[in-house]
Amino acid sequence: MSLLRRLWISVVVAMGVVLAGAFAVSLITARGYLEQQLQAQSGDGAVSLALSMSQQSKDRATMELLVTALFDGGHYRLIRFTDGAGRVVVERSQPDVADVPDWLIAVLPMNVRPGQAQVSDGWRQVGLVTVEAARGYAYRSLWRGMLQLGSLMLAIGLLWAMGVSALLRWVRRPLAEMAEQAEAIGAGQFRVLAEPKVVELQSMARALNHMSERVRALFAEQAARIARLRDEGSRDPGTGLLNRACFGGELRRVLSEADVHPTGCLGMLRIADLVMLNQQLGRARTDEWLVAVAAALQGSFDGVEDGSLARVGGAEFAILLPGLSVEDGRAVLERMCSAVAALDLQLDGAPGLRMNAAVVTYRRDENPGEVLARVDSALMRAEAAGALVAEADRTSLPIPVPGEGAWREMLEGALARHDFSLVDYPVLSCDGALVHREVMLRLPLPDAGGVLTAGAFMPAAVRVGLASACDLEALRLGLARLHASPDPVAINVAPRSLIEPGFLDRLDVLLATAGSDAARIAVEVSERGLDANLAGLEALAEVLGRHGAQLGIEHFGRQLAALPRLYAIRLAYLKLDGSFVAGLHENAGHRRLVKAIVDVARSLNVAVYAEQVHTAEEWAAAASLGVGGMTGPEASRRLAG
Repeated sequence: MSLLRRLWISVVVAMGVVLAGAFAVSLITARGYLEQQLQAQSGDGAVSLALSMSQQSKDRATMELLVTALFDGGHYRLIRFTDGAGRVVVERSQPDVADVPDWLIAVLPMNVRPGQAQVSDGWRQVGLVTVEAARGYAYRSLWRGMLQLGSLMLAIGLLWAMGVSALLRWVRRPLAEMAEQAEAIGAGQFRVLAEPKVVELQSMARALNHMSERVRALFAEQAARIARLRDEGSRDPGTGLLNRACFGGELRRVLSEADVHPTGCLGMLRIADLVMLNQQLGRARTDEWLVAVAAALQGSFDGVEDGSLARVGGAEFAILLPGLSVEDGRAVLERMCSAVAALDLQLDGAPGLRMNAAVVTYRRDENPGEVLARVDSALMRAEAAGALVAEADRTSLPIPVPGEGAWREMLEGALARHDFSLVDYPVLSCDGALVHREVMLRLPLPDAGGVLTAGAFMPAAVRVGLASACDLEALRLGLARLHASPDPVAINVAPRSLIEPGFLDRLDVLLATAGSDAARIAVEVSERGLDANLAGLEALAEVLGRHGAQLGIEHFGRQLAALPRLYAIRLAYLKLDGSFVAGLHENAGHRRLVKAIVDVARSLNVAVYAEQVHTAEEWAAAASLGVGGMTGPEASRRLAG
């Protein structure tokens, strides 16, 4: 029982005792007053009757007439006249009639002594008059007063109880808010409450607000520290671009991840004569020039969606362009070359800078080493020819739709016919137990003899406004799978869908139809593109929370500054981006980063899984750092084995 409830009960009991005591005292006092009045009435009646008899003749008829006249007034229970020898001459009596409960007479009896007076004839005593007042009127008066007083006491008691209840609710509200604030702080929600009007609670609220601000600052500090670790392990210290190791992880990810576009371009830009630049400009100025080059490249690269730009050598830069054709890749490289050429660089007695560039296409499931070797070969031909070289792979995956109109027609037809299917990839705990199956949409193409992955058609679905419809179709298929299998499922949702009108309402309806099965559903949102959709993510978390479903963030590791807000919506898990997992056992910087993320997530009861685990060495390294689950080729091999 809560302290406030005990306080309420104690106040109500004390109030009841006080009111009951006041009620009892009032009744006893009223009874005493009525007894005194009856006693006075009996005495006055006896004196008045004795005086009348003394002034009249003493015959029996006159005595009876006087007694009867007084008795007929109805205010007396007994009137008796006895002679000097004690014989009863005249007596009139009637029972007490009071329309009151019997228990009242038993609990509050009125003991009234009769009034007596001597009847005289001159100086001679001729008899004794005894008069006893009727008590029925007194009991009726006492009963009416008891009802009125009881009603008043009851009203006072109810008003008192209501007042105490309102007071305790007024006190309980800031206490409840402070309790919610403490729980929210534990869940990563840093609220600041207005100080309550209760003086005794102001210092407590002030302390909680201070703690909330301190914890918020600690989380921001941890996020900044993790961001520094990320930059140390994945950024080139001179230019701030991705380093060679991180770029290699990105390349491996796009070549193996199922929800990435199955084709794309890999480009390389090499600025020759770096040794000559060092000799003529000096190391310090050359480093400054490289920073300017990186800024120029980044400026010409910012409009490229989902691309990666890295410094992989002294003056060698690489670009990764998922989903772009070789013509688009050539255009990007030409812009980058123009941006570098536009830099104002004065070299004493030397011709302009020589730049060599090449771009090649890739497709999913190729070996990263083979793709890098192909672009290196193209770059050597570019150096020999003195021109940009662009080579397209002759083989490609079946993507037969060239324009937005055709994409719209194909996707709308597939949605209407429910042509989509699901493929799943296991997520295993470190000991090999199944955590859930991550399911992804596939679109069979019977005419083309192939299957489109989500990475192939979802970018087009986003452009034509059908991303949310595709995500709802994936959720529908995932719910159907739950009925056929006991395994939990995780379903990917595009960040763009979160702000599409009606998407969350339809999701709410779908989860409601799932009933208890909704607790085995996890909805994953990619970290990429989440900046503009954090409000939608909070609304999604609210919908999932109503049905017991989980929320996860996949491809995590780029937007570390959003950690406090992401934790505030009570995530179930994070999936580390595969680029941080590639070669984890050999990359000390990435190990420090993963360890820091795991430590922060563990303090908030958020699980951390690793994506694209390819080898047993990467599995062991991730497990040693506290990662709770793995997905990727190694997980599929272990589940199959």
